[in-house]
Amino acid sequence: MQDETMKPDRAPTVQLGWYTWAGLAAVAVAASVLSFASLRHLAEACGTSGRLAWLLPVAIDAAAVVATRVWLARQAPAPARRQARRIALGAIVLSVVGNAVDHVLAAYRIVPPWWTVVAVAAVAPAVLGAVAHLVALVVAPDEDHEVTGAGEPGEPPLASPALQLLQTAEELVRAAEEEGAPMGRETLAGHLGVTPNQARQVLAVLRMGQAPPLALNRQAA
Repeated sequence: MQDETMKPDRAPTVQLGWYTWAGLAAVAVAASVLSFASLRHLAEACGTSGRLAWLLPVAIDAAAVVATRVWLARQAPAPARRQARRIALGAIVLSVVGNAVDHVLAAYRIVPPWWTVVAVAAVAPAVLGAVAHLVALVVAPDEDHEVTGAGEPGEPPLASPALQLLQTAEELVRAAEEEGAPMGRETLAGHLGVTPNQARQVLAVLRMGQAPPLALNRQAA
């Protein structure tokens, strides 16, 4: 007599015919081409150079591909798969909205309003940040990806490299001010081991108060 407590056999895998895969490929190619053209046109309408406008759809599609791959990878950590699902669905929504906005602007000959220009300009850095976070979750699933992480028991939290760099820059700038010689970006870049442009960005962040309290009364060179 068959044991009723035994688990049922796994359902047989459905084999898809070649015509199903061919249809899927045709839909994917058509959607990709149409979406690519619309998003590139939208980027150009919002002021992006024609030589660079194609990067907008590439950024969105590449993020969707990477996120979908991680989402479907069973060996990926659970937090990474959840983040990947959000990015994949978000990229699809972003593509749909971008296509719709482009068609509305073109059909009614509307000059893109300022908020559309800002939104399009923000897509690339936002996608980069989301994908970078996803990669961090995949390669280091057990680490705390907040600004600070927990140290050993009884020790203060460990600062992230970015926060450590800002704190070092703050100390250097404060010491220079105390000596009566404002810290310029070239000098700061040499101390921190970064480029002058990166040093300028660090100084700008310090002025905005996004780092530990610092009073800057003079303009950096």
